[in-house]
Amino acid sequence: MYPKKPTAEASNTKPKPKQLTVTVLGRHMKIACPAGQEEKLQNAMLELEQRVSKTKYQPGVHGAEDVLLMIALNLCNELLELKKNAD
Repeated sequence: MYPKKPTAEASNTKPKPKQLTVTVLGRHMKIACPAGQEEKLQNAMLELEQRVSKTKYQPGVHGAEDVLLMIALNLCNELLELKKNAD
């Protein structure tokens, strides 16, 4: 009787996402991260931190929202260029 054997349904369940805390411009956020993807999230955070450090001291950029908006616009521009070059 005990211990019960795992059913096919139980053995096919995916691992739960992990909750990771990230900090951007002094703000802390908890982010769900799929199991096994922690390194990718850490690499993305390093990239974001580098972009923040380059952007936050540019003339005309004031406050966290401006910094993140400039980074978002630059990322969108890079994405559009990559799509254009892929065609």
